[in-house]
Amino acid sequence: MKISKSFTLLVAICLTGFSEETSADSRASLTQAAQPSVASEVRATPSPRPLPIPAWRPIQGTAPVTEQYGVGSSLLGTTPLYWDAYIIPTGTHPAVLVIHGGGFKDGEPGPDSVAQDLNTAGFNVFAIDYRLAPPGTDMPLQMVHDEGHYPEQTNDVATAIRAARAGSTAASAGKVTGKVGAVGGSAGASHAAYTAAATTLGGDMLDAAVLLSGAYDFRDPRSLVDIRCTTFAANVINYVNSSDTSDGGALDLASPYRRFTSASAPVYVIATNLDPMPPQQYQILTARLNAVGAPHQALLITEAPGPDGCTRHSFGYWDDVKTQAIAFLNGIMIQRP
Repeated sequence: MKISKSFTLLVAICLTGFSEETSADSRASLTQAAQPSVASEVRATPSPRPLPIPAWRPIQGTAPVTEQYGVGSSLLGTTPLYWDAYIIPTGTHPAVLVIHGGGFKDGEPGPDSVAQDLNTAGFNVFAIDYRLAPPGTDMPLQMVHDEGHYPEQTNDVATAIRAARAGSTAASAGKVTGKVGAVGGSAGASHAAYTAAATTLGGDMLDAAVLLSGAYDFRDPRSLVDIRCTTFAANVINYVNSSDTSDGGALDLASPYRRFTSASAPVYVIATNLDPMPPQQYQILTARLNAVGAPHQALLITEAPGPDGCTRHSFGYWDDVKTQAIAFLNGIMIQRP
């Protein structure tokens, strides 16, 4: 992120409600995926039925403000961490982090369109940066030789969660409710999953997360040999800085799926059937969530592949799932009377 970046006021599209309209292929697949016996799974730990949530009222989106939310510390020094804050000017509102992807080594805060959708839905939104694994060229302020390996990236996300919860920056002060969710894509979904399964609710543990095409088991042998449309093995090995695939080895210990318990925050796991992220990643996480009784919803979108043999990935299908994603976050994050 460049500190000197200028912003142009973006006029957000004021949504009129939760639309069910998608492309023909996606509409058919989402309808099919909604049936638990086919492609969608809904599991939750036993709890009282929640009170109905009034439909959200769309508001005018806000232009983002770039500000420092914390520092990433290492033995080599500290790296300033920034977010683009989309703050609703009146009242207090839950916070949602938008966590970008990029193979753990690339990417900048955003996408802006996702942040704007969430902002007009009634959330204060923080599109965050975090330290990146080599080469890390999209993080020019990262401390030289601080290579952003595990657990530095998840530590940075945890720092953002605490800052958003407390409203500890100039833009967020007095504007937040203490609830913090996340929408993460690809590597960002991996980080959202990791922090949704953290141990301290009300601290660095998310209250809810939407996970789009994430990496969850870094040592899965089928995923490590999947070279269809992405370099999964190279990316996770570079991130963890280890090729140890043993049980209890470095790749295993860094994998988000193994952290989930029945006490973890609710997550909405989404992927496409031939996702560039190895399909086993979706299967492994949902199997783990079912096994431990962790609260979750899951959606596998079935669609025809593109010329490269893969279906859409991460934020690439956001427009087709944002209605469900926003409803999921609303059901957990909006304060009830």
